Amino acid sequence: MKYASDWQRPKVGWTCTYIPVEILEAASVIPVRIVPEPWAEKADAFLDPNFCPYVRACLGKALDGGYDELSGIIVANSCDAMRRLHDAWRYYCPRGFHFLLDVPRIVTQDAVEYLRAGLDDLFSSLQSHFGLDIGEEDLRQAVGELNRTRSLLGILLSWRRQGRVELSYADFLFILDKQWELPRQGYNYALERVIEAGPKAPTARANKPRVFITGSILDGRALIDLIEDLGATVAGVDSCMAERIVPQVDLGEDILGNLARSYLNKIPCARMKDSKKRAEYIIGKIRETGAEGLIYVGLKFCDPYLYEWPYLMEEMRVRRLPVLFLEGEYRGRMGGGIRTRVQAFLEMLGARKLVTEGATE
Repeated sequence: MKYASDWQRPKVGWTCTYIPVEILEAASVIPVRIVPEPWAEKADAFLDPNFCPYVRACLGKALDGGYDELSGIIVANSCDAMRRLHDAWRYYCPRGFHFLLDVPRIVTQDAVEYLRAGLDDLFSSLQSHFGLDIGEEDLRQAVGELNRTRSLLGILLSWRRQGRVELSYADFLFILDKQWELPRQGYNYALERVIEAGPKAPTARANKPRVFITGSILDGRALIDLIEDLGATVAGVDSCMAERIVPQVDLGEDILGNLARSYLNKIPCARMKDSKKRAEYIIGKIRETGAEGLIYVGLKFCDPYLYEWPYLMEEMRVRRLPVLFLEGEYRGRMGGGIRTRVQAFLEMLGARKLVTEGATE
């Protein structure tokens, strides 16, 4: 079965960047990223208040009918809180398609084969539930289109880092988000038109403090907007809502195996076992982007990132790289206390920059 028009296509929610959306797009299913508004009052009756605020917001929106247009949801086994979200969603919102994708925490050949088996199960379950006929060529075509998206976004991000395009990081996040609102081919076409206009000659980097951001899922653009409003530059963001992009997927034989390999080898998040690799990547990106400091965001009760933080803090201390740790709720806004701390951190980076530049003259 193929859907003749968009209004016939089912919408399926997904929760994690370890879930290959290519499989959904190959099935003519509209993937909907589960990024709820920061409101979870109703969920507090079903999940402990001392629980991941993002997960509580997800369930709260579902219980309020905010996801009634969905025909199902796919949850990755990324942490214990997400497993509980799958259990609660399946119990309290029982209609529709439910799937829990188990993602390994290590990257080995056995792990790739294990994830491949899970993707095969997802592929088959989607076909069975929605009565679809998805061929391997459909999947290969969807993978090719998303490869094109990754390539185009990579070009745009590279131009931004080189100062060859006027693009705030808030605007870059806006462009990223649009891929979940537009048909894939239309989104790629729009990116191609932007890139065909060509970059400008590299401009001198403005003498502003530059920061890199990593940590838990961002609750919207509030932190990015705050940093840019305070006159600093966001050099890069390692987040599942930003640059944690999957590498190009091989279009050769065993497309599901190639998907599993690429997704496991993408920029790791804190749920993965190798903290050393994570730290090396983040410190490398700080050097590459010319950032003078790091802002680490940790949601309350977000165990993977709160466990990772002490190790990364020590790695930053050894290298004498300034870091600011922000722990908070999933609120979608920056309170006065956080604003004051961010402003003080940026002023400190600006002062260090002046001292360093003065010492080299």
